[in-house]
Amino acid sequence: MTKYLLLPVILLLHLGVAAQSAGELSSEQFLDLLRRPRGVETWGKLSGRIEHVRSDGKKLSAPVYMAMMFTQQQIYSQVVVDNRQGYFIGQTFEGTDAGTSVLPMHKSNSGDELLGEYGLRPEDLTMSFIYWDFVEELPRETISMRECRVFLLRKEHELVRLSVNTEFLFPMRASWYKDKYDPQQPPYRNLEATKFKEVRKLWLVTRLQLNGPGWRTRIDFTETEAGLREGGTPADLFIKELPKGK
Repeated sequence: MTKYLLLPVILLLHLGVAAQSAGELSSEQFLDLLRRPRGVETWGKLSGRIEHVRSDGKKLSAPVYMAMMFTQQQIYSQVVVDNRQGYFIGQTFEGTDAGTSVLPMHKSNSGDELLGEYGLRPEDLTMSFIYWDFVEELPRETISMRECRVFLLRKEHELVRLSVNTEFLFPMRASWYKDKYDPQQPPYRNLEATKFKEVRKLWLVTRLQLNGPGWRTRIDFTETEAGLREGGTPADLFIKELPKGK
């Protein structure tokens, strides 16, 4: 039975491609399959908490909300942290405007980027790094008993080492490097999807873990909804305004 895999905020449709046949594709063909728009339009919403711990003992915790809508032309998504700061993230696939866009709803009163305090970027949750420029394919690896193809991608002066499950075509781990990739040197930040949940035959990532030198962050989504657009989309999917005074 065909299943759909819904990652925060990116929808990856399992096309029934066997792990063996996906393993035989060229690097470019595999990435194209990972990135391409899907024929089914869906939506999803997740609520939970971000927990952040630093080596100096400082701890941070805040509620987080994510909404997503996947069309054949674009992914629309929203991230709201602590009801004080929100972002609209878009990923367009074709045309002169193709690429990733991030639009803050407004700055927090302090002027700080709240997600940055947790070691996060809005694009981390949308996994838009899968659209970075292809550099090379690296040796394959196994994560949680799943075979993964490994790609090195670049955006300006930053590189990401991306491990993708060959059976279901979803990112399991990403590691970032500055300026150049050296396998003998540790990355300066890591992200891993570690927990999943099926909702109406749509698979959602419900736990993301990140870490870097001196810090670690865990995002747990405990409330989840998802569905096909043809069945109707919730009127409150995207938050139009943040609470006043926040």
